[in-house]
Amino acid sequence: MRLTRILGLAALGASLALAGCTTATTTPSGSAGGPITLTKPASAPEVGKRPTVTTEKAQKQYKIAIIAIENNPFFAQVKVGYEAAKKDLEAAGATVDWINAGTEVNVESVGNAMNAAVVDQYDAIAALMPGDGICSYVKQAVAQGVLVAAYNGNATCAQESGVAFFHGQDLKAAGVTAGKLMCEATAGLASQDKPGAVGVETEAFAFQALEERRLGFLEGLKADCPYVTSVGDGVEYQGSTDRIASATRDFMTSTPNLVGIYLTGGNPQVAAQTVGAAKKSDAVKVIGFDFTTENVAEIKKGNLYAAIGQDPYGQSYDTLVWLYNGLVTKTAPSPDYFIPTEAVVGTKANIDQVTTAG
Repeated sequence: MRLTRILGLAALGASLALAGCTTATTTPSGSAGGPITLTKPASAPEVGKRPTVTTEKAQKQYKIAIIAIENNPFFAQVKVGYEAAKKDLEAAGATVDWINAGTEVNVESVGNAMNAAVVDQYDAIAALMPGDGICSYVKQAVAQGVLVAAYNGNATCAQESGVAFFHGQDLKAAGVTAGKLMCEATAGLASQDKPGAVGVETEAFAFQALEERRLGFLEGLKADCPYVTSVGDGVEYQGSTDRIASATRDFMTSTPNLVGIYLTGGNPQVAAQTVGAAKKSDAVKVIGFDFTTENVAEIKKGNLYAAIGQDPYGQSYDTLVWLYNGLVTKTAPSPDYFIPTEAVVGTKANIDQVTTAG
């Protein structure tokens, strides 16, 4: 896929050399070579309200990078927010770049991209947090004076490792909401005499953010669905649309009274399309995340029962603006580490309204 910015060969080489290490050898230009301390404001920002770029004069032309994985339509929406932030921040004199870390959500891919950005002298980095292994990369970046923010997914060690803030969905709560939606969707499909089963498909068990969604879903299912249970712990599809389609077909052919399928990560439209092609949309309810063009189409067709939005535009736009403002004003965007995005549920009944509002 196209990179908005191609990392230099030297930076990539240095990234590979640094992978797995705990210190970097290059200090970002203009940094003090140590962690940046931000003053906390008195109040948190309003959920869903876009931040404005500070008018305070910057001491230098700051370089900011956002590291992304490009494996599903969700990141195309994240990129729209990035492009808007790039326009606004470059008007203020900053440089803002999109770094594609590949197609697999794992620590090595994101960590190597982070190391390369440190060597390439970025002043701030917005990054996914695939799991706790990313924290060694965070520590070396912070030690070099780079301001780091997490978006989309957090890690349990991120804050103590020096991440300034996390902007994204309340992942566990979103999973619980998905479980409650599944109970609502399958209320007429399962009973004490005829218990129902739900297949769970997750992009990666190792991706902490998706684990929170998976565990939250199981919690919500257990609390609100007396006659519906999960088929084991779930299956992993690693971003592959073919695996989603295959797993969905397997659930439909091998699971007695399958009443639903839940996807924790990207491309839930594939499961919905597979269920629709089998003409089982009335009997098997699919629930996933994000109001991508593909998902909205399947919701309108009735193949995808519901999707839960997580403001992909804001995950990039807000995060990048807050990073720039932090570099300039030395003030954090919130007194709290976690800055939630607005969570919205979209179904066939309201999808036009929520997507227009979004």
